[in-house]
Amino acid sequence: MKEKTKIPVTVITGFLGAGKTTFINQLLKQCAENKFALVENEFGEVAIDTQLIKGVDASQMFELKQGCICCTITDEYELVLQELADRFPEVEHLLIETTGVADPAPVIQPFFADENLKELYSYNGTICLYDALHFDNQPEKEISLKQLAVADLVLVNKSEGLNDDEKEQKRTGIAAFNPFTRIMFSDYGSAAEIDLNNIQRKKRTAFDFASFGTGHSHIETRLMEFDKPINKNEFLRWFSYLMDVNKRLIYRTKGILYFENEPFEYILQGIGGNFELTEGDLVLEPGESKVVFIGKLEGIQF
Repeated sequence: MKEKTKIPVTVITGFLGAGKTTFINQLLKQCAENKFALVENEFGEVAIDTQLIKGVDASQMFELKQGCICCTITDEYELVLQELADRFPEVEHLLIETTGVADPAPVIQPFFADENLKELYSYNGTICLYDALHFDNQPEKEISLKQLAVADLVLVNKSEGLNDDEKEQKRTGIAAFNPFTRIMFSDYGSAAEIDLNNIQRKKRTAFDFASFGTGHSHIETRLMEFDKPINKNEFLRWFSYLMDVNKRLIYRTKGILYFENEPFEYILQGIGGNFELTEGDLVLEPGESKVVFIGKLEGIQF
């Protein structure tokens, strides 16, 4: 009997707002001939990022919500991996996107420690999105460093504004912290130069992914929903003020919005006090607007 081919697994990590979802969309577009499945973990009860992924059949996208994949939903995570392999034997590659506040080590470790998963999957490597604009001033720096530490490939994203000296400084700093990683630079989440079959430079073992706790229980999420199209000017005036006043407490915002008298949905992305609103798909019927906030939110008046 022919031995079943194991499914390669690539983990995508990086801090909040580093560009993971944009990168995954670019990767799926670049590798359109491959059959991917995606395990998507969002820190909160509503999956915004899943709605923004293009290129994976909806039946092969698995959402893990209401907790961080690295610490609170481990049992669900391993069951999803089993179910995926059983239901979709035609899948050629599995992508796992962690939350922006996840320690990737517990996400990776089951592929070395669980005998059933070892029969089904082969660990391909971890890609860490490094935010060239915000990394040096990110809150929760310990989490960012844990993500860098396990990366087989660090993609320095949003690097279009860096000169050669600044790029070399980034490269030197990353290599000093993780000398085994590959380092590449990306503009707008581009995946054009990445070969998914050639990520690892160092053969990995379970000992590479020991974890000693994540320490982000103080980070929480808040969801705002609007069941009718909203006034664009009023929303932007309120939202700009909220973000400016609480820029050290609100780490990340994301949402899908429907405005009055607008034929498109709008995608909201924010880091700290900065945000952008981009035009999305043309819609026949406006849906329910949703905005998710992530950070130290206790005491903030929404």
